[in-house]
Amino acid sequence: MRLRGLTLEIVVCDDATTPAAHAAVLTAVSVGSRTFVGGVRLVGAVDQRLNSALPLPTQILAAAAELVGASPFEGPPAQQIQIGAASQLAEARTVRAWWNGWRAGIGTAGECTICDIGENPLCGIVGGALAVGAAFDLARRRAVEFPTEVDLWPSVPGDEPPAFTEVYLPGALWLVGLGNLGQAFLWALSALPYANPADVALVLQDRDKVSEENWATSVLVRSETYGDLKTKVAAAWVEAKGFDVRRLDRRLLASDRLEDNDPHVALCGVDKIAARRLMAQTGFQCIVDAGLGRKASDFNRYRVTVFDAARPIDKHFEGQADTAKGNEIPDAHAYRRLQTEVGDCGTAEIAGASVAAPHVSAIAAAVAVSRLIAITSACPCRVGEVRRLSEPKPKAGPQAIIQARAVQHAGRPLRRDNCAGAEER
Repeated sequence: MRLRGLTLEIVVCDDATTPAAHAAVLTAVSVGSRTFVGGVRLVGAVDQRLNSALPLPTQILAAAAELVGASPFEGPPAQQIQIGAASQLAEARTVRAWWNGWRAGIGTAGECTICDIGENPLCGIVGGALAVGAAFDLARRRAVEFPTEVDLWPSVPGDEPPAFTEVYLPGALWLVGLGNLGQAFLWALSALPYANPADVALVLQDRDKVSEENWATSVLVRSETYGDLKTKVAAAWVEAKGFDVRRLDRRLLASDRLEDNDPHVALCGVDKIAARRLMAQTGFQCIVDAGLGRKASDFNRYRVTVFDAARPIDKHFEGQADTAKGNEIPDAHAYRRLQTEVGDCGTAEIAGASVAAPHVSAIAAAVAVSRLIAITSACPCRVGEVRRLSEPKPKAGPQAIIQARAVQHAGRPLRRDNCAGAEER
């Protein structure tokens, strides 16, 4: 299938009015428009009031979707996904997103997985991203396992995760790396319903500028941002949210040391092992680090690891080296397969570079931010998780309470009425 033939239709059901539902819709549009480059359109209950904490200057869901990438196209879609419980517009085999507590997943429109009241936007992000990934696999004539789910708050048997409204949201973070993962972190953080966003302090660190090739994987990139520093693009997004932001337009150095009033909790989304090892001496008490697959054979793989004094990041990566540039090119079989599936244009865009799809970054970011919320709430969290989204479960590390005395919170989530239009924006 040629790239311009990749089109996606998102069916918004009448009951898709909650923060989770709207997070699912907007995430599906944002990541879907970078995969289904022929166009992503919304149908159904699209003219409802926006019920999302994302910093979008509109009060209508359809207008918000246009701002993050929705566009019309002619004819039937190549694939269709559904947000909500039921719609006459959806076909029986349409991919349907669902959410419940800290879990989210996908099934077919004919399956009856029940959504909860939809207070947790992180689950909406995961549901929307999973649906786009499944639709992309189906477009490539790949088998998709239904149902599929992601658990954002895995707990030991006998323990129940807290309700979303009972946790504490992170209040001070240092983000290292603002590529596809770093921008996905900011998308997830901005979706959280902070009572007072000005209480959140962020340091944004990256030295690179946005290039045209970043559009395919990075959710905050627009054509008008080409040539801008990634820190500038990221800062504009979170300043619109109302966060207190400081930029650092350079790479992390071996001599860097945190000051007392700096955030001592880091979110790391860099793609170099050497940069990760440097963070061990900087003074961070806790680092939540995410990584993605770098080849065509593992583009749907993510890793989220939590580091602290008991699990230092430099020890974890000791003896590991960054992959040489030439080794990132897909192997011959994978290259030929991609050439068959999406044509020469698609393969040229991924050869020799990271091939992580944006829906994978969105899911990894939601997992990482959920770990941060657990740490901020002084709850046990899973310290390591590696997963291919084509596999039923992740490879999981143990649970632990992370020791980070300098963790700051910004209060509990603002309770939003789960009916679109119930809150003035």
